[in-house]
Amino acid sequence: MSISPFSFIKKWNPLSVVLALSGFFFLLFMMISGVLFVYHSPGGGGHRSGGALFSSGSGYVGVLELKGVIFESKNIVKKLEDFEEDPRIKAVVLRLNSPGGSVAPSQEIYEAVKRMKKPVVASMSSVAASGAYYIACAAKKVFANPGTITGSIGVIMEFVNLEKLYEWAKIQRYALKTGKYKGSGAEYKAMTAEERELFQGMLDDVLKQFKQAVSTGRKMKMAEVDKIADGRVFSGNQAKAAHLVDELGTLKEAIQEAGKMAGIKGEPKVIYPGKHRKKWMEVFMDEATDDGDAEESSSVVTDILNSILKTNLIHKSQFNPGLYWLWSSGQN
Repeated sequence: MSISPFSFIKKWNPLSVVLALSGFFFLLFMMISGVLFVYHSPGGGGHRSGGALFSSGSGYVGVLELKGVIFESKNIVKKLEDFEEDPRIKAVVLRLNSPGGSVAPSQEIYEAVKRMKKPVVASMSSVAASGAYYIACAAKKVFANPGTITGSIGVIMEFVNLEKLYEWAKIQRYALKTGKYKGSGAEYKAMTAEERELFQGMLDDVLKQFKQAVSTGRKMKMAEVDKIADGRVFSGNQAKAAHLVDELGTLKEAIQEAGKMAGIKGEPKVIYPGKHRKKWMEVFMDEATDDGDAEESSSVVTDILNSILKTNLIHKSQFNPGLYWLWSSGQN
């Protein structure tokens, strides 16, 4: 005799079924609530806490890390805004380990730091040069390690002339244009004196913006800034002597100073931004506006040319035209 696997359900009365389902959905609700509570609590998915979680302090210091070459500002600006809105966080330490990067994103991060109502302390790691130093000038106080590489107040715009390479490869490249300056800096021809003058004027204007930020942020006279705004780099020790940083100290000391500035009593607790979990609409929009293919393409071109020329002298920035506040030991 065969027995239906669902025959036992027939033995249940409707009230038992309702109670069983109610219990199941109640347990499911409690599980989801618990996950959301952990996610939004200190150390959860929204923000993760550092080693000072069980300290005796009365508030948190948020630590935000800016690493690598600066090509975009959206993520770091969003995290600064999140820290500003989080009532647990009383002060922010911006940990810089970057040689700088594109001018406009550096300016956007600088402005975001300036907008912060909470105290912001800049803490320099191995390198905080050029655009990263520009960003540091927006902070209330700047810490560097004695051996940090910083400074590099200057602007660079890189070009590459592949005219001879195209000739060797039997490639003829040309462009139709509407004005004598359209196509200036193209890689398939040498730059004219007029074009050089045009670009130099633009570079000089952007350098003025950099120097003004240093003068304002560091409370230095423009004449003092002019003396050191020639692209030179400084050690942390030298930067302190030149008034480019306030203190020599570690990340921990920067966190302690930020806590004092915010009025936190005792050792401040530390919190880092957690990984942002995107909603499905955010994922869709990012896919629709993703410019990663262009960056990947420029990287491939760079790799191919470096392989042909057996060199590493061609940089990604040469195929992403723009103005850069960027320090590199390979630059002339």
